[in-house]
Order: sequence, then structure tokens, then C-alpha cells
Amino acid sequence: MKNISTIKHWLGVALFAVSTVSSAAVWEPNDGDINLISINPMGFAFPVLTDTFGIFEDNADLQSAAPVLTFDGVGAVSFTKIGSDYTISNEGASGTLLGSNQFQIGFYSQNGWSSEVANLNFGSDANLLVFNDGLSSNNAHFLYAFDITAVASSLPVVGVPLPGAIWLMGSAVLGFLVTGRRKSLTTFA
Repeated sequence: MKNISTIKHWLGVALFAVSTVSSAAVWEPNDGDINLISINPMGFAFPVLTDTFGIFEDNADLQSAAPVLTFDGVGAVSFTKIGSDYTISNEGASGTLLGSNQFQIGFYSQNGWSSEVANLNFGSDANLLVFNDGLSSNNAHFLYAFDITAVASSLPVVGVPLPGAIWLMGSAVLGFLVTGRRKSLTTFA
């Protein structure tokens, strides 16, 4: 019985630990620029200058589209509005995002471009983006991104129907009561 209780506690801790992990895919800058740095999980303080990342249009298919702008390891990308488009630039290179300042970030490996698999929000403007290189070893690559915000989804939020929620909650409470009653009866017998 103690093992089940311990498993429940660790399961709760594990669910809580990963509860803020998500995958946004589409981002926008908080202000006129964003700062990006690729890190090595083994040597936290040192950037990985060999990882290549790209900024894509918000509606682009990363498997077939070309990036608007690329950077290796560290990037400070500025956004300048020109009409309805945005010009983005980093160390002399520049490109144009059409129609909005929203974008995707991709990671380049031998298998081509891939989008993020998860991100962890560290506050109002700091995010850790996780990429998978798609190789057989499934190496993870990490990119800290500052001054970016996840774009809200345009998908409609579907609520839980009230009768279903009442049924599930009621049956759960009834199950707890019956289980508690059985335990108290077996204790006195």
C-alpha cells in the first residue's frame, strides 16, 4: 500500500514539473528586437556557435520553405516596420516578414529544418526553446530567446459540457466514498 502512495506522490510531482512545458511554434517580438543564444546543456555558460537557426514566416512549412534570416549560435535580430511588412536584420544580413511581425524559429541539421518540440517560459519575455535534430540519436538543442512572446492560438476554445463534468465528478466522489466505506468496514471486522 505504501508503494502506491509513493507512486502517486511522484506522479504528481512529475506532472507538476512538466505542466508549463508547451510548444508555441509562432512567436512575435515584445519590442523592436529579440536576442537569441544557443546553449549546450553540459557547458551551460558557453554558447554553441555551430548550431544554425533560422527565422521563417509565421505560416511557412519548415520542411519546404527557405528561412527569411539565419544565424549561428547567437543572434540579435531587430524588427523594423515598413508599410505592412517587417524587415528583420542581424549583423548585416536582412530579410522581410510579409504582413506581420510573427515568425517561427527553426533548427538546421543534416535532415533539414525542424521546428521546436517544446518551450519553457521563464517569465514575461524569456523562453527556452527545445529542438530535436531528427537524427537517430535524437539530440536536443536548446535556444534561449529573450524579448519574444508566444502568439495566441486562433483556434476556438472548446469547453467541457456541464452534464459530463457533473457526471464524472459525481462518480469520482461516489467512488471515493465507497472505497473509504469499504476500508472502514474491513478495519472493524
